[in-house]
Amino acid sequence: MITAGVAVACLAACGSETPAAADTETSTAPATATDEIEPAAAEAYLAGLRQIDPGLAGNESRAVRRAEETCADIAAGEFTGDKLAERVAERLSGGSATINASQAKQAIDLMETYVC
Repeated sequence: MITAGVAVACLAACGSETPAAADTETSTAPATATDEIEPAAAEAYLAGLRQIDPGLAGNESRAVRRAEETCADIAAGEFTGDKLAERVAERLSGGSATINASQAKQAIDLMETYVC
């Protein structure tokens, strides 16, 4: 009987600690690159894109997403040099902007400086 009482008391105590422990846990969701980009860096990146072609920053969130995708390509090492520039030109062109490989290289420099 004493053992059962101890077990019940333990379960009650353990159960009461769970909500408090849950309140103090931090999120385990991974941070995205967008979360890591400082607002000043994002603005500098977008300003640089506008220098290349104003249309590149027409949709700011899209422009940042494209930069994040390019940073992933760079980190993976799958694309480098002219192949990376070609990929970035394709990625950034469309809508109200079309850029060439030379402009893509300028955009890559901006991405590496402010986003990656």
